Amino acid sequence: MTTRKLILCLTAVILAMPAVATAQDAQKEAQNKLLAKRAAEADAYRKLAECVKGLQITSETYVKDFVTESDVITADLDTFVRGIRLGKAKWDSDLACTVEAEVTVAKVITELKALHTRHYKGNVLKATDFEQIKKYIKKDVIKAYGMGAPRPDLPPDIPGGDLDVPAGMTLPDPIIPDIWKSVGVQARLMAKRAAEIDAMRRLVERIKGLRITSETLVRDFVAESDVITTDAQATLVGAHEIKVYWHHDELICEVTYEVPIESVITTIKTLHKRHYKGDRVTGMDIEKVTKEWRRRNFTATGMGVPPPKFIKIAIAKLETGMPDWVGQTVKAEGNGVPPADKAGTPQGKLMAARAAELDAKRRLGEEVMGLQIDSSTTVRDFVTEHDEINTQLNAYMVGSYVKSTRYDSDGTATVVVEMPAMQVWEVVHAYIRMERM
Repeated sequence: MTTRKLILCLTAVILAMPAVATAQDAQKEAQNKLLAKRAAEADAYRKLAECVKGLQITSETYVKDFVTESDVITADLDTFVRGIRLGKAKWDSDLACTVEAEVTVAKVITELKALHTRHYKGNVLKATDFEQIKKYIKKDVIKAYGMGAPRPDLPPDIPGGDLDVPAGMTLPDPIIPDIWKSVGVQARLMAKRAAEIDAMRRLVERIKGLRITSETLVRDFVAESDVITTDAQATLVGAHEIKVYWHHDELICEVTYEVPIESVITTIKTLHKRHYKGDRVTGMDIEKVTKEWRRRNFTATGMGVPPPKFIKIAIAKLETGMPDWVGQTVKAEGNGVPPADKAGTPQGKLMAARAAELDAKRRLGEEVMGLQIDSSTTVRDFVTEHDEINTQLNAYMVGSYVKSTRYDSDGTATVVVEMPAMQVWEVVHAYIRMERM
C-alpha cells in the first residue's frame, strides 16, 4: 500500500470514529431509557396494587384483608393488576422515567366480585359488600405514578416485576445508588435490618389472615394479636432472604423474604396447638389449606429506612430538599371496646383490638396530613391540590403495622400503629417531580 493510500485510509477511519461514538452513545441512551421505563412500569404496578389493597370494603374490612385469606386470591389479583394498561412513558433530562397507571373503581369492584365467587371460602363477606367501596372512595378512577431510573435491577415481589428484560441485556448484581453511598455502610445495614423485620412481620400478617374454615382465620386462634405475632415469628423457620432492592432516589430499602408452604403449615399447627381451645378447627382442616396454594413458597416484602441522623446527613450532602421528618416514624394510638355481648370473651378481645387498630389508623391519617412539606405547605394542602394521591397515602396508612396492643381491665383495647414517614415522602416526591417534567 502506498503512502498516499495509507493516509487516505487513516483519514477515513478518523472521520468515522465520531459517528461510531455517536451511534454507541445513542444505543446506550436507548437502553437506559428502556431500563428506566421498565423500572417505572414495575413501580406503577406496585403502587396501583397497594392502592387497590388499601380500598375499604366495610367499616372494619379492607381489600387487603380479603386478599390475605388465600394465596389464590393474591395471585389472581396481581394478575389483574399486571393486565392494566399503562399510560405513555415520559423521561426527564436525567432519563428518569414516569409512567401513569389508572383503573376505574367499577372495574376493580367487578374483579373483586369475580374473585369472591371463584375463591372465597368464608361467610363474613358477601359479593354485594364490594359495592360499598364506592362509599369510601370519592372518585371513579384510581391513579398511581410509577418512577424509574436507568437501572437494570427492579424492586422485588411486586406486580409487574417479571417484565421482560430488553433484548441483549442481563441483570447485574444489586446496585448501591449514590444516595445510599452518601450515608455510609452503617446506615445501609440498619435500613436493611429494618426491612428484614418488616418483611417477617408481613409474613406473619399474611399467615394470621389465612382462612382455615368458613368461619375461622388463623388470627382467631388467640385473643391477643401480639401473642400470635410473637409466637409466629418464633416458630416460622425456613424463611430466607431472596432479594434486596435499594431505591435510587429515596432512602428506602426493600427486602423480600420467602418461606416454604410446609413451614407455614407447621407454624399454623403450632399456633393451633398452643392457643386454640375450641373444637371447630382440627389438624385436618389446617392440612386442607395447602390445596388453596398455587405456589410452593410464601413471600412478603418489607421496607426499611435508616435512622433520622443518617437521613439528615443525606439531605445535607445531596441537597434534595427532603423535609426533616422523612427519617422519622409516624405513629398514632387508637382505642376500641368489645361489643356488649362479647365482653370478656376471646372473640371480644379480637374485636376490640380490631376497632382500636382502625381508630389508630384514622388518627395516623391526621398525623400524616399535618406533615410540613415546606414553610407554607403541608401534606393536606398538597393532597387538596392533587386529589389522586390521597388514595396512595391511604393505602400506605392501611398497610401500617401494629407496634403494640394492650388491654385494660374493662376489655378496652389500645393499639399503637406506625409507618415510616419516608413512605409519605415517596408519594409526594413523585408528584413534585411530575410537575417539574
